[in-house]
Amino acid sequence: MNRKVYKAENIQQAIATIKEELGSDAMILSTRKIKRKPSDPYAKEMFEVEAAVLPPQPMDIKKDKENPIDTIQEDIAQIKDMISIAGFGNGMHDMVCNHFESVGVLASLLRSGVSEALASIIIQKASASMDNIADQQEKVKSLKKYVMKECLNRIATRDYFSRDNTSGVPHVAAFVGPTGVGKTTTIAKLAAMLTFQRKMKVALISIDNYRVGAFEQLKAYASIMGLLCVPAFSAQDLLCTLDRMKSMDMVLIDTAGHSHFDKQRIDEILQLIKTDFRISAHLVLSVTSESIIMQEAAFAFSVFGPDSVIFTKIDETRRCGKILDQISDFKLPVSLIANGQKVPEDLIVPDKQELLKIILGKGSKEIH
Repeated sequence: MNRKVYKAENIQQAIATIKEELGSDAMILSTRKIKRKPSDPYAKEMFEVEAAVLPPQPMDIKKDKENPIDTIQEDIAQIKDMISIAGFGNGMHDMVCNHFESVGVLASLLRSGVSEALASIIIQKASASMDNIADQQEKVKSLKKYVMKECLNRIATRDYFSRDNTSGVPHVAAFVGPTGVGKTTTIAKLAAMLTFQRKMKVALISIDNYRVGAFEQLKAYASIMGLLCVPAFSAQDLLCTLDRMKSMDMVLIDTAGHSHFDKQRIDEILQLIKTDFRISAHLVLSVTSESIIMQEAAFAFSVFGPDSVIFTKIDETRRCGKILDQISDFKLPVSLIANGQKVPEDLIVPDKQELLKIILGKGSKEIH
């Protein structure tokens, strides 16, 4: 096995040189950060990386202590992590330099879609608590546990649609959010779940008079389930309709979707649902949107004072980590997760542990 040691100012440079000289099949055997010498305080910190190209292995070879394949599995994972981090900004480079033991955990957070800013905050807090641990393996193990705990502390979930209504009037819930996030389909899924699984009396109202066929779509879902569904396009209509639905357990209101920049339309919806009935608002966001778009939408629709946030279309992306950014920024509990088009199957009422698995990678049990 041809071993070679490379020195570079950062991991990205070392990996680039290794790939250029040894090819993409090269394996990382060890990595080490070389600290500045006290006699030369102006020197730059360097990284030392040992790499090699392994000879072909027979397919039936037995893995034992002499087999290099078995001894470098963690290093193979580590180079993958370093490559994934290499595409991010200088802040990630600084993070790796200062907290090299966090490479794997950091890469997992970034790959899942957690922002660089939030991942840095979490890793810095975790690493600061590991300073008194000398053993490297124990430090990494403790780091993972701390990061999982920190993520869980940032998560809040709440089931707003349980059958605990003792007030004598229905729970009225309005679903608000941008165009195309899946409000109508989510309402249909929830209505089916409440009707057939929780045995609740449910009615639907559409106040969406902007999108062509919006009421007809909701009405079609309601007809299949045998539910009452009516339009209400004025505040007076809505008040009268709600008054007729007092015998229901739950009333779900489908609102018109608008651009989060269209403040006038958003205010119109807000004025429409201001009635004598207590109407809870639930913000619906699509995880397929860019993080900045989700943040802007959450801010624009915050005028409704939403009680919870609902994330949709998690089946259409592998980067659900942006959910952690949203709930960290706006401190809203998550009530529902929509993960497909099937009604009512593709709807999750998550607890904190289940939501964390979704955030970190579609059901993965832990940070790798």
